Amino acid sequence: MAGVNTSNRSGGNIGVIQASFKSPSASTGSFHAFGFYEAPAAEAVLTNASAAQTLGSANNAYSANVFIVAKEAGAASGGSTGTAKITITGTSITTAGVRAAGDSEILVADVTALTTNQFVESAKMWIGQVTLTLATTGDRTTFNASFNYGLASVVHFWERAVVINQFEATGRAGATDTGFNIQLLKHSSAGWTYSAAAFVPGGTAILDMNVDANTEKNITSGKRFHYHRKGMTTAINGIAGLEGVIVRITTGANNAVESMDMRIQYSFT
Repeated sequence: MAGVNTSNRSGGNIGVIQASFKSPSASTGSFHAFGFYEAPAAEAVLTNASAAQTLGSANNAYSANVFIVAKEAGAASGGSTGTAKITITGTSITTAGVRAAGDSEILVADVTALTTNQFVESAKMWIGQVTLTLATTGDRTTFNASFNYGLASVVHFWERAVVINQFEATGRAGATDTGFNIQLLKHSSAGWTYSAAAFVPGGTAILDMNVDANTEKNITSGKRFHYHRKGMTTAINGIAGLEGVIVRITTGANNAVESMDMRIQYSFT
């Protein structure tokens, strides 16, 4: 989320959150505003012989939820009882500022019940480096699970239920870019796609500038650009942090965005 600032203004039943974005120097790819996703492109393949996968950097202040996107159902065989589970271990933190080192959470209780493209997210927020571990719940001797994995921090609208009414982005290009796009994504358990080597985190696209603009979707060095949609009725159930939104900004040229301001207008339900 390089170069992003976010603020909120609200009055009555209507609220507005705002963010600004600037391309990081000499860098292209996917970036985020109103939160972040951090996930490797390659999957994790855990087995009874190689049962652990680390995620994140030590001592980094993520305060983010851990998630996985399953390739398919895992397997557990041998022995006579139990199945296999995925557990997160590391340091958790709450929105009340309570830090718990050496904490753990069962992310998946039974890997054999997973389905293709299933999204599973931790209830707890984590800081620093965490470890995902696959282990038997009984005496199973052979077990495995394959999945994409990452960290997510999105706008949950202060754990309120809202309806998205408008989205607007205005900016100036620092370079000509034919690979530029802005997408407003709904963060929920729906719309995720597993990939063995080219995973891109994000669920359902509420808005997609490339789809709307079609041919005139590019940005040109030194020129202004604008993307505005209103009359929207997308419901976001932010209660208990179950759903939220995030903006994904894609660039194909270095320094593509010299500056960009974004606004999301919403109403409480």
